[in-house]
Amino acid sequence: MQIYITQGHEQGIGLEVFFKTTLLLSPKSISRVTLLAYPNAVASTLNSLKLPFEVSHDEIIIAGRAIKTIWLNEVNYSQSFTSLQRGMSLAEKGGILFTLPTSKDQFPKGAGHTEYFRTHYEKEELGMYFSSPTIKLLLISDHIPLSQVSTSLTEEVIYQRLKSALKSLKDWRWPIDQVLIAGFNPHAGEKGLIGDEDERVNMVINRLRSEVPFKMSGPLPGDTILLEKRSNDDLLVYLYHDQGLGVFKGIQGFIGSNITLGLPYPRFSPDHGTSFGLYGKNLADYRGCAYSLKEAFFLLENLADGKNTSNKSKSS
Repeated sequence: MQIYITQGHEQGIGLEVFFKTTLLLSPKSISRVTLLAYPNAVASTLNSLKLPFEVSHDEIIIAGRAIKTIWLNEVNYSQSFTSLQRGMSLAEKGGILFTLPTSKDQFPKGAGHTEYFRTHYEKEELGMYFSSPTIKLLLISDHIPLSQVSTSLTEEVIYQRLKSALKSLKDWRWPIDQVLIAGFNPHAGEKGLIGDEDERVNMVINRLRSEVPFKMSGPLPGDTILLEKRSNDDLLVYLYHDQGLGVFKGIQGFIGSNITLGLPYPRFSPDHGTSFGLYGKNLADYRGCAYSLKEAFFLLENLADGKNTSNKSKSS
């Protein structure tokens, strides 16, 4: 099984942080990576890094390390979008998709990665999951206005999205100790004194307790939910974008992994953007990409071990 790396924006830092990360990888790890990219974008980035490199029809050699490469030439809408489409097609046949950062204007209709995935696969329940060395975090909704959070997140929507996310994490054998779910309102609604929306979370937890193998608690006040965290493998569930990501990025910065749950394949990405102002300057911090790719390798091993275990049980 391969990890397919999509190029991202040709004038962003994606290729830079990826190439810096490959210098840390073992030969075994590099052999499991395939880059989908355009020759000019690759050459421009590697020249800016002042790294000696050679290219052939199916690989790039950097400092003696060969990176399998699928070269792209024609462009459908944008380089980012074309690379993504090719990576999706390959991952659907069995693999992990790893997307380097791009911007929304590189997608038709101005969608981002998650919005495009939802439309393409007709899966509204896709979850945005963020993993870091100290925090695991799931968003029930993401890029919607705050004014629409209450009306958009019905009990059924919360139930379907949380159930789908927890199923993916269970199937991946991802380490989760307990699930802590924030409420909508300050103080989780004060038992109805500050709104009754948080009763939806109660109802969802009651429905899911017999369906998922994780201990769940909630609704918990968003301002104190971190105090309930007992281990780095506790999953914090927030209902909307800034409620959760303000906490995540405030603590972790950009060393984290943005993971889409519910696709036909796992999708990983560094938890940062294109940083156009750093393009070509050899100043980009590669640690977020390195961490996210490490997480993808961890899952690759999990899936391989699970398949081997399944095969053994079938033959026994």
